[in-house]
Amino acid sequence: MWFEPAFILAAIALVVGIVALFVAWSMWRQSQRKLEAMSRLMRELTRTRDSYRKQIEELQAASIGIGNKVGELYRQQDKLSEQHQELALKDPQGKLYSRATRMVQLGADIDEIMAECEMPRAEAELLITLHRQ
Repeated sequence: MWFEPAFILAAIALVVGIVALFVAWSMWRQSQRKLEAMSRLMRELTRTRDSYRKQIEELQAASIGIGNKVGELYRQQDKLSEQHQELALKDPQGKLYSRATRMVQLGADIDEIMAECEMPRAEAELLITLHRQ
């Protein structure tokens, strides 16, 4: 009975089945471990992506704030330029003093300053005293 061909074939089939089942189970376990590792990696990548997204949003908000501040500074600069031009037009005497100051810095003497800027000697002397120190 033990040596009958049908029994031997059944035993071989049983052993092959058990081996196949064990190999399939091992492969399934390995696949499960890989799947778990990939799931952990995916969660970590999601956290990293979310962190980067938050940083980008913060940078965008800061950039908008800086852009608004730069725009405000340009408006203030334009306003100050207009005020400066208005003052220059309203104060022709200031132009003469600016010109006289430049002449002093370039080394002009008192007579040149008085003649070019139409100012009295006392004012010319004062400018020379102030700006040649």
